[in-house]
Amino acid sequence: MNIYFTKTILYAYPVIDEIIDQLDELVSKKAFSSMYDFSPAISQCEKIVDFSLQKSILLILKGVVNDVLSAFSEDEIMHLDYKYFKKKAPKEFDNFDYLSRNYFRRQIRIFEKFNEKIEKKGIDDAWFKKNCLSIDFFKSLLKNVIEREEYSYKNKKAVD
Repeated sequence: MNIYFTKTILYAYPVIDEIIDQLDELVSKKAFSSMYDFSPAISQCEKIVDFSLQKSILLILKGVVNDVLSAFSEDEIMHLDYKYFKKKAPKEFDNFDYLSRNYFRRQIRIFEKFNEKIEKKGIDDAWFKKNCLSIDFFKSLLKNVIEREEYSYKNKKAVD
């Protein structure tokens, strides 16, 4: 699977529940404000259906990621949290070695393991393009991931 897609999924994972809540709120607002909206009823319905579809995509993605992560060790989850999820308090990383070469090698192995497992579960390039890229949040996040990776690559080249 495209590494940018996988990194986008990893960065999105910790906020999926918040996005789902926002979509639920949008559906409610659309439904309640429909009597004041003079646009065609079909277009109002299509917007509500679109938000509901986005929610179902996020729920599927969250379920698959949870399933994949359940096979990871606590140490591997700690590495993913440090780099992508950022859910744990900074104090939990006090004795965490994030500067050694071993850390970077391990981070790559964990990422590759995640990438392989998520693809085996059916989340591949085609699925991501069809489903996730129809959601504005993912389009924006993917753009940020690509920019960050290109910036990091340029800086790495300058140091070499």
